[in-house]
Amino acid sequence: MKVSLKTFGFLLLFSFNFSTFAHSINEGMRLFEAGHYKEAMARFMKPDAQKNPDVLNHIGYMYNKGLGVEKNWQTGAQWYEKAAEMGFRVAQYNVGVAYEKGHGVQKNIPKALKWFSKSAEQGYAKAEAKMGYYTVTGTGVKQDFGEALRWYRRAAEHGDIASYADIGHFYADGNGVKKDKNRAAQYYIMGAEKGDPEAQYWLGRAYQLGRGIKHDSARALYWLNRAADNGNTLAMDALTRIYNSGALDQPIDHELAARWAEKAIETRKQTGESDPDLVKRLRFFGVDVDRMKKPHE
Repeated sequence: MKVSLKTFGFLLLFSFNFSTFAHSINEGMRLFEAGHYKEAMARFMKPDAQKNPDVLNHIGYMYNKGLGVEKNWQTGAQWYEKAAEMGFRVAQYNVGVAYEKGHGVQKNIPKALKWFSKSAEQGYAKAEAKMGYYTVTGTGVKQDFGEALRWYRRAAEHGDIASYADIGHFYADGNGVKKDKNRAAQYYIMGAEKGDPEAQYWLGRAYQLGRGIKHDSARALYWLNRAADNGNTLAMDALTRIYNSGALDQPIDHELAARWAEKAIETRKQTGESDPDLVKRLRFFGVDVDRMKKPHE
């Protein structure tokens, strides 16, 4: 097969331009990962680099966090939406969060759901979990426990470890499925072993109460400590009660109980969490806990 000099020249030029384009992106990503944000932004702002939706998504993230540029949610949302329009699933999720929270755009749940849905249909785990949440609560879509469970299963399969605890709650409460505490405990085990603090808490409680699994004081204490160490305030509360009362075959230790109580208080100050025994379940079934905490808004 003969190739003309003209064709050969075109191919050579195309190869050179593509190589330069790829190098600019790769160099920008390397600088970003190294924390050299201003230099990374300079690479990302090159016209050729902006043909890549991952680059646009990175620019949006940098504006959202104020990395190498002045923090600006509005500008961040604009870059996210550009990348989302190009079909980039991570950006579709990010712009969904912007509309969900009102970060840089007017809060708009239908628009948030539009982008979460697009991202979820491409298999992005965080977006699938969002669809599960909105479907189980009936916020912006028809409430459907079966459909919500399907989304949470997909999210878990695609790597969202927090979804295992959510699936466990379906079986624990009998929503969309037959109530089955044994299966609930198995999902808590899966999430706990993967490092999710909420699943670790519920697994600890399952062992403590013998709920869906054989009572085991040592394992209950192990998982409650893991959850508390990972920031779960309900686990901190549980440990406070355990050491104050001598439960789970532990000696009464008021000093240790006080330390866990103080840790729970401090953690809640940082997160704004309130009414700890109800928050998770209220959110799970659609109560706007954040609105309850801020009636003036």
